[in-house]
Amino acid sequence: MRILGLGDNVIDEYVNTGACYPGGNAVNFACHIAKLDVESAYLGNLADDRYAKIIEQALEEMRVVYDHCPVIKDSSTKRCLYSVVDGEREFLKVDLGNNWSAQVDVQSNIEYISSFDAVHCCCNAKMEEQMHLLWDIDTVFTYDFGEKEKYRNEEYYQKICKRLDLALFSCNPMSVDEAKQFCAPLHALGVKHVLITMGSYGQYISNGTDICKGTIEKVDAVDTMGAGDAFCAALVKYLVQNGWKKDQILDIELLQSALAFASTYAKSNCMVEGGFGVRGN
Repeated sequence: MRILGLGDNVIDEYVNTGACYPGGNAVNFACHIAKLDVESAYLGNLADDRYAKIIEQALEEMRVVYDHCPVIKDSSTKRCLYSVVDGEREFLKVDLGNNWSAQVDVQSNIEYISSFDAVHCCCNAKMEEQMHLLWDIDTVFTYDFGEKEKYRNEEYYQKICKRLDLALFSCNPMSVDEAKQFCAPLHALGVKHVLITMGSYGQYISNGTDICKGTIEKVDAVDTMGAGDAFCAALVKYLVQNGWKKDQILDIELLQSALAFASTYAKSNCMVEGGFGVRGN
């Protein structure tokens, strides 16, 4: 079993403590897949600055393969700046530097991407114009739409949703009826499963016919950075390990079990600093 994180990489910097951590949705996802003892790889453009070296060192430490990542000459790594108090983060701003290393080219890597059992990408990678290239490969395709409303409209969905095996959303608490209404247009566009996470209120997952609710395991968090990526990685790992294939609609009992596994794993990640427990030097 081999699983790929596709997309951006960042440095998460806590300005009030001076700490910095390698991250980005695809990097976090790939590192959690490796922590879950699955063969893992990351694919994305790397800068040639000192921050990129932190990311590379973290990938090596976590045993994540990144040998297909282009290194962009004279480019800069994206930095996400936060303030953190008692384990809770406040986002401040994004700093792209003088020449952001930008998006990896999917077309030139499509054979490599096709060799994985599953590939995960995210709205923060800004690669939506390339996602149609994944529609024709027989690899499980998952995509995190995040929490922002600008990624929740018909125009954006049309770029992603055809043959999408799992769509993930971070949302405010909602009822089961509201969750069904939220999921319906996504299923109509071809999404096989929709996951809605609601922080301490738990999660919903829908397969287009049934919907179930998961719970959250409460913990006094050290750091909530990357908790969503940890949850996603554990969910995908559990489902692929249990035979999930491209275009397959899974039964609600398996999805319920996957939610429980992912919740327990995400809880453990809240007890370490940064997205996956590795700090930059």
